[in-house]
Amino acid sequence: MTAAPHTPSSPHGTRRTPFGLTITAVVVGSAVLAACAKPAPLPPPPPPPPPLARVVEAVPYRPLPPGGAHYVMDIPARGPDGRRQTVNANLTDDQLVWNLRSAWNVAALNCLAPEYEPILDGYRAFLTGNARKLTAVNDRIEKTYTSRFRVRRDAIVARDGYTTQVYNFFALPAARGGFCRAALDMANRALLAPPTDPLAFAQANFDGLLAPFDQFFVEYEAYQVASNDWDAKWGAMFGASQPGWVVVNEARMSGAPAPSMTSLVGQSAGVQTVIDPQTGVPVPVIPVTEGVISQPVVEPIANTPERASGQ
Repeated sequence: MTAAPHTPSSPHGTRRTPFGLTITAVVVGSAVLAACAKPAPLPPPPPPPPPLARVVEAVPYRPLPPGGAHYVMDIPARGPDGRRQTVNANLTDDQLVWNLRSAWNVAALNCLAPEYEPILDGYRAFLTGNARKLTAVNDRIEKTYTSRFRVRRDAIVARDGYTTQVYNFFALPAARGGFCRAALDMANRALLAPPTDPLAFAQANFDGLLAPFDQFFVEYEAYQVASNDWDAKWGAMFGASQPGWVVVNEARMSGAPAPSMTSLVGQSAGVQTVIDPQTGVPVPVIPVTEGVISQPVVEPIANTPERASGQ
């Protein structure tokens, strides 16, 4: 058997093939080609991000009080029992009956849309059907005042003052819509089942008449929070253009106490009165168009130095 021819190798790894070719030349040639090849181009850099758009915060209108109420008003606080401390709190049984009668009287005079006609019909039926019992209630209340005051005139003034507060409470224009609907519900129940026990009827229905006012108090307190937040954020720059801010700021600067809801009723536009024949106290009659608020809403305008100086 013939041995394979020996292929000599060089110290550098070069060897000759049986045909006399040098492998080293092939390797070196490949290396030279690799060195001459151009690298693959790098991808272009990403485009720069677009400039951030300047976010301009829209200035909202200053919050309005609910129902077109006054910009500044003293809202009655809640007592330990959770009830508002108003002229209708902590009533005796006789006061409860008489205050329901007073509220119904206010509703009959002020809720004049055609759908509210049952309020007047129910009120008349309640008075005629319970005349003797209501007279007895009135007489007992009268005695509580005459026993407290030595001078009869002082007793009359005290009772008239209290009754006026009750009438004014239920005549609050801002709560008119809800109050008329509550009085209508009560009147419809009374017409379907005429009450023969005024106290039981008052106990079952008086809180329903108060509910619209409680709702108004909650909404007004929310307005107070929202308007205070607006004043803190926008008042210095935009307050002068907002009627509410002007009124509230003037009240703060004067330090005058906030008016109560009952005292504001007498200042309402177009207020008239009708004398209650049984008490002799004027019952307020205030024209109100439900769902319409007459307070101005003005776009906030910046109080710049140029504008302030008239330039």
